Amino acid sequence: MYRYLLKSLTLHDFQSQYSDSILGFFWSILKPLALIGIYTVVFSSFIDSGKGGDSKPLNYGLYVFAGMLPWLSIQESLQRGSTVFVDMSHLVKHHVFPLSLLPLHIVLSTVISQSIAIVVYLIFQWTLTGSITFHVIFILVVIPFQILFCFGITLVLATLNVFLRDISHLTTTLLFVWFFTSPIIYPLERLSGLLRDILWLNPLTSLTVIYRDLLLFGRFPTAFAVIYFAFSSALVVLCGFTLYRRIHRVIVDWI
Repeated sequence: MYRYLLKSLTLHDFQSQYSDSILGFFWSILKPLALIGIYTVVFSSFIDSGKGGDSKPLNYGLYVFAGMLPWLSIQESLQRGSTVFVDMSHLVKHHVFPLSLLPLHIVLSTVISQSIAIVVYLIFQWTLTGSITFHVIFILVVIPFQILFCFGITLVLATLNVFLRDISHLTTTLLFVWFFTSPIIYPLERLSGLLRDILWLNPLTSLTVIYRDLLLFGRFPTAFAVIYFAFSSALVVLCGFTLYRRIHRVIVDWI
């Protein structure tokens, strides 16, 4: 019933981000490339990302690129989604639709940008290595779980932010910590055994490993990584909807 509304909100959000700029949606490509370029230049000289000691800047650039693909989508989803009820208060106050569609459309909009980035990544990988394996197709299976994961967390943050506006600022700080406690710019294998085991508790570790295995290394991820991330996605969605359903009726009064 609300599928058309969700589609309209998602497309409008994606288009509106670049509608007033000269380069338009190309910014969805240029911004992550600039960030990846910085990390490549700064860290490639002393971080070994290869399996055989190969730490060439271009190889490390692909390594970071593959790891950044899910992160950029998650980061934007949480940053923008945490304030969506407040930012779109004009719709919230006169809503005739489930308010949960608002954080969901933010998540879906970021996935559109990520899909473009994945295509750019594959072009880079083909140009630099001359090979792309059939494993990349299975990213289509991973993305729905990623959407659920982002949606669950975003729904929690957006709901809490209605009552405590510091949530949006706290989200920015926690994202900074989350980035550096996830193996995005460094290989997980370089860490000590205990620290590596602790980082495996982080669902983003599993997601990052899954992306790298499918895109960069051309292999299937371990069953543990897939099952753990799927379980984490289901858990955060359950928590998000439980919180939202209990207090969504008073959101309008607090906006």
